Amino acid sequence: MVTTLYDLFQRTLMVFPTVPFLGARQYSAIRRELGEYRWRTTREIAELIDWFGSGLDQLYDRHVGRAPGFSPLHQTPLGIYSKNRIEWVVAEFAGFRARRFSVALYDTLSSDCVEHIVNHAQIPVVVCSVDKVATLLALKCTMPSLRVIISMDPLHAKAKGSVHTTMSSTAIRALHKHAEGLGVVLLDMATVVEMGRANVSVPKPPSASDICTICYTSGTTGPQKGVVSTHGNYVSAAKSLYHSMPLYHSTYLSFFTLASCFERSILYTGMLGGMRVGFFSGDVNHVAEDAQALKPTVMAGVPHLFNFIYHRITAATIYAPGLSGAMARTAIKQKLQKLESGKGGVKHNFWDKLVCNKIAQYFGGRLKLLISGGDPIDARVLGFLRVAVSCPVLESYGLGECCSAATACLLTDKTSGHVGVPLPGVDICLRDIPEMDYVTTSGLHPRGELLVRGPSVFLGYYRDEAKTHVALDGDWLATGDIATINDDGNIEIIDRKENVVRIREPFDQSVALEHLETIYSRHPLVHDIFIYSDPDHADLVAVVVPDPEAFLPLARKITDLKTATIEELVNNAQVISAMLVVLFQHGKKARLRTCEMIADIYCDPVPFDIEGNGLLTPTYKLKRRVAIQHYRSQIDHMYVSIKAKAQ
Repeated sequence: MVTTLYDLFQRTLMVFPTVPFLGARQYSAIRRELGEYRWRTTREIAELIDWFGSGLDQLYDRHVGRAPGFSPLHQTPLGIYSKNRIEWVVAEFAGFRARRFSVALYDTLSSDCVEHIVNHAQIPVVVCSVDKVATLLALKCTMPSLRVIISMDPLHAKAKGSVHTTMSSTAIRALHKHAEGLGVVLLDMATVVEMGRANVSVPKPPSASDICTICYTSGTTGPQKGVVSTHGNYVSAAKSLYHSMPLYHSTYLSFFTLASCFERSILYTGMLGGMRVGFFSGDVNHVAEDAQALKPTVMAGVPHLFNFIYHRITAATIYAPGLSGAMARTAIKQKLQKLESGKGGVKHNFWDKLVCNKIAQYFGGRLKLLISGGDPIDARVLGFLRVAVSCPVLESYGLGECCSAATACLLTDKTSGHVGVPLPGVDICLRDIPEMDYVTTSGLHPRGELLVRGPSVFLGYYRDEAKTHVALDGDWLATGDIATINDDGNIEIIDRKENVVRIREPFDQSVALEHLETIYSRHPLVHDIFIYSDPDHADLVAVVVPDPEAFLPLARKITDLKTATIEELVNNAQVISAMLVVLFQHGKKARLRTCEMIADIYCDPVPFDIEGNGLLTPTYKLKRRVAIQHYRSQIDHMYVSIKAKAQ
């Protein structure tokens, strides 16, 4: 019986021993390019897990032991810090064989966040890619719990056949010297594997109630919280998701970070059906090349990533000039009409041969299923992907606090704008928020805060009883998402509770900012948008990052500046006025209320991102508080301008 993730892997080993399990593209130093995927079977991965796990046992016994403070949960943590790769999975399951729980660090985290997580979870051992070793050593003086660093990449010479190592032998020697000076044990994974291979230890498997992982939140609303989940939580989530996702013998391209609960839940679910997992080469900008090499049948990501893919594809198809653009627009329009009429699926004999089969090659040409998780995906993007790639797009919903497994759309459902129905074993209900006018008794559709109950709901936040008490109401998880239940039983997410503001004068109405951002972002001119409401003003203002493909032709036509750059045009008063008119018309078409119309905008040519301006979390969600600080002067200027116009 499978009750833990350790059991899950043992079942996979028993049922699919010789099936290719994990794969990665090999780098050719001669050709200086990535080649085909090289696969390892489940049995080969099992050997690595046993050997690396046995080596870990020796390191924990020798360098960690029973030091005070390391076992508040009577288990010890293992940190994992890298992009998606085979070694990531090996490290986590090697920890499971001795009841260790994983603590994942997003590879894009700032130094402050790395320090916070390592100290908060009191991590003694971190397994990481070689490019993260220097970061950990630089922080060692403020991270007293850290004792051992294990590099996934070789530390004896420049790596061969790997895209992950770019460090010279001189730099690696410097790392060893630095670690020795700090009293940190620095080894590479191959060395630890050999240690374990020479002395294989007896596994000490976890129980269903043991901690599986502490998954830190992405920090959209403040400091990151440690979500404590058990093996039983994740096994329950995998079994529920397996009923909704046809992953049996599928080929999966893993490119959304494994540090997220969502990506790991997909991985565990696929293990139930012998899914092959090929990891991307490390750069989201080149995910198309990885897909063409792997030819996956399944891909999963969050809406922001699919928006990125959408903009890439539409720029080359429906927004392309000339005959090819006209044909693509006609193809997509007719396929959408056929889909929405209920008279057919996502296939179209004529347009698929002429247009859509070429678009499908962006993903390798064999795609059978796209999965979108986390936030609700934009209906425009969802519809386009369904017909352009000619495959179903399954939208799921769930927070890290319930292993990203609460609801999912039915594969036969051709509608959009909702996150489906509860997964097997999951209960949902709505709770009134009367101060925001969200009550379950109003109108045709009940509205309120979405609560989730089931075996995938977490234990609580690590070392934070106050926030745990807020999040858990008995057996119910308060998601903080405002939802409504439609006539067909599908659940529609309206907004986050903390993103709903009350505009008092002269409207006295609640406005859902994130919901508005989703609506306005549907316009082709908008690449990113951040909408702000000041408590002392009745008007909404917005920061808009225009999409260059649509923005530049329009702006140059308005100004008659044929060679002007985007940096020059975003500050042009004529362009700003035209953008406001376009967004107003878009809002009217979407039937927005007067209080939901944007009164002024600031155009920024720099897209929101994780590392550059730091406006996005590692899971591509807007850091609203950071955005307010980042654009404080522009926000203030917009309100001064609005006041001046009103006088």
